[in-house]
Amino acid sequence: MIKKITFLVCFIIGAIQPSFSQTINRTLIKADKLFIKQEFTEAAKGYERYLKSFPKDYYASRQAAICYKKTNNQNQAIDHWPNVIESSKVTDADRLDYAKCLLANYRTQDARMMINFLKTSPDKAIAAWGLAYLNTSQFYMDSAITKVKELTGINTIASEDCPLISNNKLIFISEKNKTSKVFTASVNANKSTLLTATKKDDSSFSDEQSFAKHIQNKGISGQVSLSADESLMYYSRSASLKEMNKVGESGIYKFQIYSANPHAEKAEVSTPFIHNSSEYDYLHPSMSKDGLKLYFASNMKGTLGGMDIFVCEFINGAWSSPKNLGVLINTPGDEVFPHITEEGVLYYASDSRPGLGGLDIFYAEPNKDDGSFFTAKNAGAPINSQFDDYGIYILKGGNNGYFSSNRKNNLQDNDIYYFVKEKP
Repeated sequence: MIKKITFLVCFIIGAIQPSFSQTINRTLIKADKLFIKQEFTEAAKGYERYLKSFPKDYYASRQAAICYKKTNNQNQAIDHWPNVIESSKVTDADRLDYAKCLLANYRTQDARMMINFLKTSPDKAIAAWGLAYLNTSQFYMDSAITKVKELTGINTIASEDCPLISNNKLIFISEKNKTSKVFTASVNANKSTLLTATKKDDSSFSDEQSFAKHIQNKGISGQVSLSADESLMYYSRSASLKEMNKVGESGIYKFQIYSANPHAEKAEVSTPFIHNSSEYDYLHPSMSKDGLKLYFASNMKGTLGGMDIFVCEFINGAWSSPKNLGVLINTPGDEVFPHITEEGVLYYASDSRPGLGGLDIFYAEPNKDDGSFFTAKNAGAPINSQFDDYGIYILKGGNNGYFSSNRKNNLQDNDIYYFVKEKP
């Protein structure tokens, strides 16, 4: 009798275990699918459920940390990085991400210990980042003459970012329901509103109103770019499920670039950028003052890593093939939010070039001999910080402008700031 009971118990346990294992595996697979679609908030929940059964798992811990990083939740990401760092599978890229997470959580001394280890990394890019951070004085050379002020009249507990000035008005993105960092292609990133506000002084705005409302039916994500006369606006949005079904990419939401007249009296059909592809993301357009060059970020084939900055030229009535701006600008990481000034200087944000942590803003002077750019330089503090700084817009002359940062409120929202470089 005892043998029969023992056999029955073993049989039941044996039957339950495969079912439990299948459920757990399905949880991980579902989380991975959400991650691929860049729905990072929901993906994080899936990895958290998986980690309840396997709390030390390297892969799920790393994925969860990345999800929180991409949704501006570094204070939650930091709970998962220790499992990654303690694993035998850890890489120097993991250690660098952990160091940046420590910086974002004000744990500077712990971050410096990790960065000190990374300065001898066999990965030259990581080693360069570590060495540069340990010599941060180079990033503070203009800090005494550069003043930064948070804008009043528009910043809220939600996210406001990606500013530009046109006809003495501020145009910006407000992301009340934001669930993904603006350089990612989450479908939720389309829940944003394009607004305009009247300038009272350099750092104060009022009379907030919707801008180009008829274009926003399908959403706008990230920065927009206007022609000099405001008759043409370039913007990016996530392709709809119906649009993606046409090319067999159901469920994966890719960013595409479009153009339209923001002041049209009624809704008009937006024109898709000729080089849009269902395979890759195209976003953050910035048009040169003469309208003959369009800069944007993409992860198309031929990038050095994640997102790179590309340019197209308007020649004989058509946009040329995208040209990667190369190693003087791009890295194996992400380069996003390009902005070309009236003087032809390129500004953008990078998470891999040596800096102060998170996304830093960089600039590259134009090489007038061949139309390329010289090696990018860090814009330095106080424009850059240990948090995410991006989406810069430079006013004529290059000594003042606006940018976005999540340097306050526990990284939970982005705000717009004004900066000016005063004469010493």
